[in-house]
Amino acid sequence: MLRSYMLFLLTKPEIGVTAWVDELYRVPLYAILSGFVPGDVPGIGTFYDFFARLWAASKNNIRPRKQKRKRKPRRGKKGEKDPTTTPGRIKRLANWMMRHMDKQKDLPMDRLFHFFQSQFLAVSARLGLLGDIGTLGIAGDGTPVVTAAYPRSKPGCNCHAQGLAKCNHPRIYSQPNCNSGWDSARERYFNGYHLYTLTAANSPYDLPLYPRLHPASRHDAVSFVVSPVEFSQRFSLGMIDKILLDAAHDAGPIYDLLIHQNIEPFIDLNVRGKKNLETNCDIQISPEGIPICSAGKKMKRYGFDHSQKRHKWICPIVSEYTEGFGKVEIYLQTTYGC
Repeated sequence: MLRSYMLFLLTKPEIGVTAWVDELYRVPLYAILSGFVPGDVPGIGTFYDFFARLWAASKNNIRPRKQKRKRKPRRGKKGEKDPTTTPGRIKRLANWMMRHMDKQKDLPMDRLFHFFQSQFLAVSARLGLLGDIGTLGIAGDGTPVVTAAYPRSKPGCNCHAQGLAKCNHPRIYSQPNCNSGWDSARERYFNGYHLYTLTAANSPYDLPLYPRLHPASRHDAVSFVVSPVEFSQRFSLGMIDKILLDAAHDAGPIYDLLIHQNIEPFIDLNVRGKKNLETNCDIQISPEGIPICSAGKKMKRYGFDHSQKRHKWICPIVSEYTEGFGKVEIYLQTTYGC
């Protein structure tokens, strides 16, 4: 059944399941590729019964259909990573995930994830397509998934019949799990999902390890916070050793979460301006990630402390006069604090 549905998505996804069953009868090749005997293919109801088995929930949607009127997100700049709309949201979510990391929360799509691990990931790992499983290196990023040209909804009140053009009453949405998001790469709004995927980074094939759908308006950093925790709870491929992320994930709580999971991060710096970043002491951070001492000079690299997972920096003035005075070391965490 799954093979037939995947064949349907690859060939004629626009015709629908009902027309696909007719295609299986008319084209024997489709039936053979699906694993069926030509002329003896499942009916329409069998496909929908199969879909219901993959969703371990009594309701068809995670969110209720009746919701407040959805607003478009803020328009961003081309190619830039937009900040989250709620201050402190990533920190609160990361702290919650660290406290409840040992408690797995059941998801409606867990059956599909279990099937994905047993039939795809396990086979790919056995064939060596995922790289070294002992030191698993992964990468994470999000991409927009468009499902409709505009949000489809109908009013849940009779204000329009009373002559009120606009009201703030909740509306009934046909796709309650979707909403509107801003695609900064293409500079346009879209309606649908935000697909966040963890992929095998130390492999030349870049195969997906954990695809997860989120609302379109969700930020990459928010989607990432839950992804590595859910991945480690559901899949037994191996321990994640390193992770590669873009500038949208450059936030202190994300570093804390990865260090808590014993994962070495490689994250691009999010440069939003040409000013230096202020810290809780007299040292600043340049847009290139280099600490600036109180004299306004860039410090020099002085090695790496593997026990603390921190870069070591030394004052450029002190480094010229180390004889007779000893070496002065300044420990600065990679991205924030000092």
